[in-house]
Amino acid sequence: MGIVHADVELANAREDSLAPIMVSALVDSGALHLCIPQHIANQLRLDVLDKRGVTFADGREETVDYVGPVRIKFGNRQCM
Repeated sequence: MGIVHADVELANAREDSLAPIMVSALVDSGALHLCIPQHIANQLRLDVLDKRGVTFADGREETVDYVGPVRIKFGNRQCM
């Protein structure tokens, strides 16, 4: 099937005054969580809600910020 990307809009669900950000996201049909780079979280001024342990594709493990709430729009659909 190959690698699939989708253009999605990310926004801070608590601060409507902040402009949303359009990003090209890698689609993973088996993913359970959304992972966004720190610089995107900073631009959207997302609150740090928790710290979570993650395992990267190369096997590295790290504790990262769990941020939100983020609103995601794709086409005519949206969720948080």
